[in-house]
Amino acid sequence: MPKWTINMELGDLDPQTVVSWKLYRRRSLLRRSNFLGSVEKTLGGLFDGSSSCASADIQLSNGTSETVILRISGSNSAETVMNELVPSIKKPSENYKFLDSSETLDKVFDATKRMIDTLAGVHPVATVAWGFLSIGFEVLKDQRDTNQTVLDLYAEMILVYEEFSKDDILQQRDRLQGIYSSLFKQTIECAIFIEGYAKKSGIGRLVTMDISEQAEKLRQAFIDLKSRLSMGYAAEAVIVTLGVQESMDVMLMRDRLRDLQPPQELGPKSKCMQGTRVATINTMVSWIAQCDGKMMWCRGLAGAGKSSLMGTLHDLLTADIGGRSRLAAFVRYDRIEYSNANKLITSIAYALGTFDVRIGMTISKVIETSRTVMTMLDLKAQFQLLLRGPLELVPDLVDEGPLVVIIDGLDECDVSDDMLAILAEGFGPKLPFMRLILSSRPVLHIAMRFEGRDRIYPLHLDTSSESVDYDIRFYLEKKFATICNDDHAFKEKCKEWNAINQLAARASGLFIWAATVARFVHACPGISRLQALLATKIPRDATEALTTLYRTALDTLVSEPGVNADIKKYVRTVLGAVLVTQMPPGMTEDVLDNVVLLGEGSPPSRHIVSMLGSVLSPQTKDSPIRLIHKSFDDFLQDQSQCGDEWFVDVTVHRKAIAEQCRLASKSFMKTWSSKSDMDIGAVPAYISRYALFGVFWYSAFDKSDIELFTSFFHHYFHPWLDIVVMDDNFLQFEITNTICQQHGMTCIPLEVDICNSVTIHQVLQGSAAFYSCLHYSGKESSLAEKVTLECMKLKSTGLFSLEPTGNNLNINGVIFVDADMEITYGFKIANTTLVPLYVSMFYFSTVTLHIEAIYQPGSEKGVDAPLCPGESWTIGYDTKQVKAIPWTPQIFPVAEREDIVVGFLKLFLLTEYLDLSAIIQQTPFTIQRSPFGSHGQSVPPSVREIPSSCHTMCVPLVAKWVKGAPRIPIGRIPFITNLQHLW
Repeated sequence: MPKWTINMELGDLDPQTVVSWKLYRRRSLLRRSNFLGSVEKTLGGLFDGSSSCASADIQLSNGTSETVILRISGSNSAETVMNELVPSIKKPSENYKFLDSSETLDKVFDATKRMIDTLAGVHPVATVAWGFLSIGFEVLKDQRDTNQTVLDLYAEMILVYEEFSKDDILQQRDRLQGIYSSLFKQTIECAIFIEGYAKKSGIGRLVTMDISEQAEKLRQAFIDLKSRLSMGYAAEAVIVTLGVQESMDVMLMRDRLRDLQPPQELGPKSKCMQGTRVATINTMVSWIAQCDGKMMWCRGLAGAGKSSLMGTLHDLLTADIGGRSRLAAFVRYDRIEYSNANKLITSIAYALGTFDVRIGMTISKVIETSRTVMTMLDLKAQFQLLLRGPLELVPDLVDEGPLVVIIDGLDECDVSDDMLAILAEGFGPKLPFMRLILSSRPVLHIAMRFEGRDRIYPLHLDTSSESVDYDIRFYLEKKFATICNDDHAFKEKCKEWNAINQLAARASGLFIWAATVARFVHACPGISRLQALLATKIPRDATEALTTLYRTALDTLVSEPGVNADIKKYVRTVLGAVLVTQMPPGMTEDVLDNVVLLGEGSPPSRHIVSMLGSVLSPQTKDSPIRLIHKSFDDFLQDQSQCGDEWFVDVTVHRKAIAEQCRLASKSFMKTWSSKSDMDIGAVPAYISRYALFGVFWYSAFDKSDIELFTSFFHHYFHPWLDIVVMDDNFLQFEITNTICQQHGMTCIPLEVDICNSVTIHQVLQGSAAFYSCLHYSGKESSLAEKVTLECMKLKSTGLFSLEPTGNNLNINGVIFVDADMEITYGFKIANTTLVPLYVSMFYFSTVTLHIEAIYQPGSEKGVDAPLCPGESWTIGYDTKQVKAIPWTPQIFPVAEREDIVVGFLKLFLLTEYLDLSAIIQQTPFTIQRSPFGSHGQSVPPSVREIPSSCHTMCVPLVAKWVKGAPRIPIGRIPFITNLQHLW
């Protein structure tokens, strides 16, 4: 006799309460009617008090004489109810033919879709789950050899969705939020399994995957969810996942992974407001579910919402897409906080290794085998060794669903063309489970590498689409609703002026525009600010939209009633200070008050920062004051957009702050005493962590700046050093040159004893002289443009005989050479001007701050004649066609632990002879005697004044270490790179 189990809670009902029992057969898509019969009984008639069980006969409605015995058990114990009432349910003798009837399937999917639409507001991932459910159906419909257990799995999943779609269940959706969340996650995990199953050939299904066992585990998970729903459990259930990670000893593995030296990662910058970007998010998730090892490029204008999409995807993949995290790595670049792309591959390797111990073990073995893999310059080989290779060695990953790597803000870093070429290939066809998602603006050097590539899926964030316009209106409505709740007059004006639609028309599809407007009008007086925005014309494009917005906001802020007439000056000062000091430690209110806003009558910084709340992010415990968006940064530096009144000249502002830091430091150190009872706590933070180092911001190093710089340290070096030593135990000399930083050189690799005041003083003086000469630009004319410099690799053709080989290494104004002691280089200088020129050529080493002469007229007997018009000279080698200068060829070694060294070749061009040998300086660092040259000197020579008639040319020279080539110990770095000391 068939049995059915029904569990219900009757509560404290009166014994005379009449209960109607209606019996239905299990729902089936193939039956038109599921009703069997009914019976009515009072509770007192069912239970006589002596037993917790009762029974009643149900006459079937089909006219037959058969009856059904209804057995009822009552208990106060949930455990007793389960033991007495829940019999084992027979497994279906055959699979429900869901896939054979499109009509019944449509009914099921309609009911399920209604449920998804109802829950979308509470569960953002509901629509994602719906997409996966549809994927599973389409996959199975197209399969002719589908495993029976897979069909049973999908059938069970559909039945569960039918149960969860019932009206009485949906009415409890808030209470059942946890179990609905479990349903969606389990659905996604199941769809990933079905998708992976469908992609395998028949043999592959038999050999590499136990289909029946895994499908049965997933099916049982759905049965458990249905049971939990019937029992009223609201909490989340345990999700059956595809990933099964072995238990391993991972301590050694983690130690090796730490050798990758990952930078401190930046988390997601923001996320989309719930209810926006739904279509785009679904597109991205569907691509993740179905793609094969390719790469998605999410591109759009600044302010189009790329980072918010990446942040939303970050959260979905971490917590909501299935029962395990699908986010294997997340890298976000920021041109202020983190813009160095040199460690991209090692950062991804570290994230993958810590994500899954199996991947971590394979990567750690690579590191153990070859330590140099972490610093190798061949990026393609590094990608293969640290990423592709280890992933290929974990075959189980193929059957465990997609793993996603996200790189947000690729245009915010100094990514090389070689790296872009590697990223364009994705992880490759051998790793079909890997997904690579990048976001960036469509800047030229990235677009040239990515557009039109077969393995790249371009996702263009179209700012003109109707869905984006809808999302912006939705966003503004939500934000304005919070204002309207507190301000009835503002609400009425919004209706009168049709504000939401009018503002959306001016947004040009930019979410940063909408976000800035919301912050701008949120502060009082909101109505007048709203009126100012609506008075602007509808822009032609996104650039004009942001330009109009920022100018309107700034102009309105400084012209509102009650605002000081001089406030514009202070606002521009604060904006300039924040803009030019966005590198750590950044700008704070403490520094603004005590270093920047020092003029008589200057308002408190908190007033200015609060006033600029729509375009500035206030400081927090972990972050200084920041501009709200890169687009605002660009606006302030583009005079054609912001106009003269808001233009920030970075050089002028930086020098002004350097001067204010010097004055603030000088004022404080006049009162400083190095007595033992004084400690760093007595030094204000704006002095110890800011002003003392701001004096180094004389980056232009004009003659007047150098005099102020050297005078300051001449008088206040010892108290300056006292404070620095108390604040820390060492002094790190950073390299701020942009070209050096782009190639990974951020600090000088030489150690300095912090207690050695003589050496530190030498370094500061030597640095001033070094950069004074390096940045000297001379007379402004086109003469330097008519002198060419070539660099050639040399090969030996006999004893002391060298000739050039290969092409000119000076490519677009940058020379790249191999840092190998056995490779030498020479130069060729050509004069295409109409006047004879005296040429002096020097090499500037940013590693040791030494300057050496490559060639000087008058250094060798008989070569004092100038370089005539139309003639060329070679340096370091000889040719029959060109006059050779008897000067030795060059080598460019690197120090130990260094892979790249950046120096500069500087040519000084004069129409009259002038001895510039005073420019030469040895390193100001105290280093042991080198086998290649002299040791450091006590006092660097003074730099002779260079006449204004001197023309200059400066060419960066990047020396890359060659694998296997010797490196020079840090304590014995050579100061002279020509070979006269070897021959």
